[in-house]
Amino acid sequence: QRPRWTEQEIRELSPWATVGRTKDRQNNIITSLNLKSDVQEEHNRQLQAKYKTIIENEVRYEESYCDDADVILVAYGTSARICQKAVDIAREQGIKLGLLRPISLFPFPEAAFNKYAEKVKGFLSVEMSAGQMVEDIRLVVEGRTKVAHYGRMGGIVPTTEEIIENVKNLIN
Repeated sequence: QRPRWTEQEIRELSPWATVGRTKDRQNNIITSLNLKSDVQEEHNRQLQAKYKTIIENEVRYEESYCDDADVILVAYGTSARICQKAVDIAREQGIKLGLLRPISLFPFPEAAFNKYAEKVKGFLSVEMSAGQMVEDIRLVVEGRTKVAHYGRMGGIVPTTEEIIENVKNLIN
């Protein structure tokens, strides 16, 4: 785990961040509306440049056993901890399973998915929800491999057995 950035590091590495008033930098005022079209268009261009910088510098994720995986689990939070155990169990059973854990959901780690999209048999998004992240995965993968979702809702936590069963169904 990386230590928190100092105020100086924030100013240098994330000039777009809203960190409160400081004497040595311009305020980052966030607004999305200007009634003058040309001013609004320029503002939108500045926002697009800011988003591009964020995408280039702020993508955060972890990979575990992805290099030789047949299927890669994609999970965050509690689900990621369970998936890591599922990867360990599956590997003991001879199933080549990996885990890609997005740390930042925006910007989404598109490069990581592109790296594996044509190498794996599929991605399985494991979420404690109805499947919000799986749509992001599908957008990046663009049909190059299978993308499936396994989710539990209402506070029900997926088990390693359920996850591995879903992996087997995805492979077959």
